[in-house]
This record gives sequence, structure tokens and C-alpha cells, in this order.
Amino acid sequence: MYDAALRARFIQLIQNASPPMTPRPPPALPPDLEALAHPPEPDKAARDIRAVLFDVYGTLFTSAAGDIGVFETAPAPEGGFANPERRAFFRAQVERLHREASAKTAYPEIRVEEVWKPYLDRLAGQGQALPMTPWEFALRYELATNPVYPMPGAKAILQALGRAGYALGIISNAQFFTPLLFEALMGESAQAIGFDPTLCVYSYEALEAKPSPGLFDRARKGLAALGIAPQETLYVGNDMLKDIAPARSMGFTTALFAGDGRSLRLREGNAQTQGMRPRRVIRRLEDLAGCFALP
Repeated sequence: MYDAALRARFIQLIQNASPPMTPRPPPALPPDLEALAHPPEPDKAARDIRAVLFDVYGTLFTSAAGDIGVFETAPAPEGGFANPERRAFFRAQVERLHREASAKTAYPEIRVEEVWKPYLDRLAGQGQALPMTPWEFALRYELATNPVYPMPGAKAILQALGRAGYALGIISNAQFFTPLLFEALMGESAQAIGFDPTLCVYSYEALEAKPSPGLFDRARKGLAALGIAPQETLYVGNDMLKDIAPARSMGFTTALFAGDGRSLRLREGNAQTQGMRPRRVIRRLEDLAGCFALP
């Protein structure tokens, strides 16, 4: 694993490669979802909420791909760090590792540094060794293909919820660099902002990706240890299939974040989300306070 010095270097790399980004206007919502975005009053049934869990990519952070780059890679210029040869290697290696892991889970996850280790080994064998670890190479590639930036109002609503006594957590497709985004781009670690480490579930640690119910069950067990029931938990995400469906199956109250056209995934026509609706739809993270009667 990387040490403290590399951690500091990674944070600096993220800061240097993350210019400000603003959300793109999302497409028009279907009428039934549009109605959920304009409730007549706060949700009385959600007044008992005690914990709020979030997705990361496309919800707390806007990203060029709308998701972590392992899953959806945004178009990138030819050449540069993410040149076509590297992009082809990345795709092929991820697909191979997913096939190998699919015997154990329907939702396999990889650790991205392991994708790049054979690539760096090959270069070294050819006398073209690069002066960086697989972790740094993986981070540089992600930053080149999928830059991110905090969603407007993200840190403010997180701090407000923390001050009000809500337990905060994360359930997200992620890699080792994902937790570093908070310190790099919000100025404080996720824990310092208010997230409870026992409620932070990252796919690269579980080796399962959303929409695996296993990730949400991990969070459910962490909540239970705090005496918080599923119905007392609000989950906020931007994807009907990867976020809303598994959160609902666990008994969580759900809010679809529809504030960025890059990341909004309605999954219309998908059999697994047919007829499914979140409890509410929000276009700005700060709207959480009003529509769920949160402080």
C-alpha cells in the first residue's frame, strides 16, 4: 500500500488536475419524477431520518464521466497520459479481470492499481520503466480521463447535517483515491467533514460494485450497530439502477439527485427499475434540507 508521503503527493496531484467544473443542465424529467421534485411540503414520513448516506461520483462530486472512470470513461484527447494504447490496455484488462471475478459475484469490482501493474512491468522489461508506482499511474490515468470537482453546496450541506447530529456515510463505486477527493478538493478529510468511517462502504474494499446489495447490506449492518434502522436512513444517489434500486431493497428512504446532466441515470426501459420511484427528486444538494425537513 502507499505511505503517507505518497498520500500527500496524490492529494497534490488531484488538486493540480481538478479545475472547477459546473454541473450540466439535466434533461427534462418524466412527469412523475418532476412531481417528486416539487413537493407541496416537507416529507412528514421522513422526519424520523437519523442518517444520510451518499453516492460520491455524480452526486457529491461532478465528474467528466458521470461515474468513476473504471466504469464509464469520458472522451479524452488523443495522446497525453491517457493515450489510445493505454486506453485500449485499460479496457481489455478491466474486462479480463471482471470475467475472472464474475464466478464469485454478479457485480465484480477490481482494484485499479492491479490493472496497471502488468503494464508497468512490461514497460520495465522493455527498458522503458516509468518512475512511479501502480497507484500513482492509476491516479494519473483517472485524472486524465475523468476529472472531478465538488458539486455546488456539497460541503455546506454535509457540515450542516453533521452539526445537526445526523450520522453520515457513503456507499459508492470507488478506488483507493476516492476518499482522498474530500481532503484534496474540500479541504478536509471525509472524517473531519463528518462522515462516520463505519458507514463508509467503498466498492474497491468490498471487491463488489454497485448495484450489489452486498454493499448496501454492509451499510445496513453499520447503521444497526449505531441503533439506526433502515427506514431512519436516507440514501442520496444519481442512478436509478445503481443507487435507488438497491437502497430501496434495503428499506432505505431514497432521494434521486438530478442536478447534473453528466451523471443523471434514469435507466428508462430497464426492467429492474420499471415503475420504481425514489421518495424525492432533488436538483441541488441543499434542497435536502427543505424537502426532507432536515435542519
